Amino acid sequence: MFSWRKALGCAGACLLLTGWPSRAVTVTEARALIEAHRLPEAREPLEQILTREPDNLEARLLLARVCNGTGRRDKGIEILEPAVAAHPDDARVLGLYGGQCLLRAGELGPGLRALRLARRGRDLLERAVVLAPSDISYREGLVDFYRQAPRLAGGSLEMARGHAEAITRLDPVRGGAWEAAILVQEKRFSEAMSACDRALAARPDDYAALFSLGRTVSECGLRLDDGERSLRRCLEKVPMPSEPSHAGVYYRLGLIAEWRQDTVAARRLYRSSLNLEPTFNRPAEALKRLDESG
Repeated sequence: MFSWRKALGCAGACLLLTGWPSRAVTVTEARALIEAHRLPEAREPLEQILTREPDNLEARLLLARVCNGTGRRDKGIEILEPAVAAHPDDARVLGLYGGQCLLRAGELGPGLRALRLARRGRDLLERAVVLAPSDISYREGLVDFYRQAPRLAGGSLEMARGHAEAITRLDPVRGGAWEAAILVQEKRFSEAMSACDRALAARPDDYAALFSLGRTVSECGLRLDDGERSLRRCLEKVPMPSEPSHAGVYYRLGLIAEWRQDTVAARRLYRSSLNLEPTFNRPAEALKRLDESG
């Protein structure tokens, strides 16, 4: 005879063994995982959402952010291409796609593909600035591009300075941090340090200002303790998509360790950077340089 009691008992035993059936993660929950810096956990749920809902723009943007944060930039670019075609006037789409193109171009180094990516990324970020002039993140990406890219790819300190000044008008602290980066590029280290100090005095916990001081110290070798302290505070925070990643922080800490002639620590820090972003070429080049120098 059929027994409901036995059937329910069997069902309960099965649930104890296997757990409740898994529930699909929502876009909101995936965003929370990203903000908690749990990027690998967010990837699969977002992929499942896009499989079910290929027109879900929020899921597409978030998945591209995950790819960017885990060093899978080619995949991130591929994921965003349909969104760029479908939303040509959405600054968020153009900004994220343009930023990933520029990052990938920097990773590839000299070559035709890198040149195409750099120019496309620059053009899309400039378009995003026109569409959303008050969003400083797009200008920040352009400052970084113009100050680092070779002239053939569109690099220009004057263009970088123009965007940095525009950022300063919107946010003096963030703009000051970027103006410091340009001063470093020009080897005006004392002025760069002063600009960093002003930014941090105004906003002591700002990620970009903290990173700016660490980056400046890693370039000039002055005030090593201050630079390391600022970078380690960055590791306690979650960067915004437009801000340097923790991989960049570890790379800068590695450079500071080299200033101290601590090559053991430098190697460890460069490896930490590569563990976060395996395609990040700067720590890889630094490790190669240390190996070649013995």
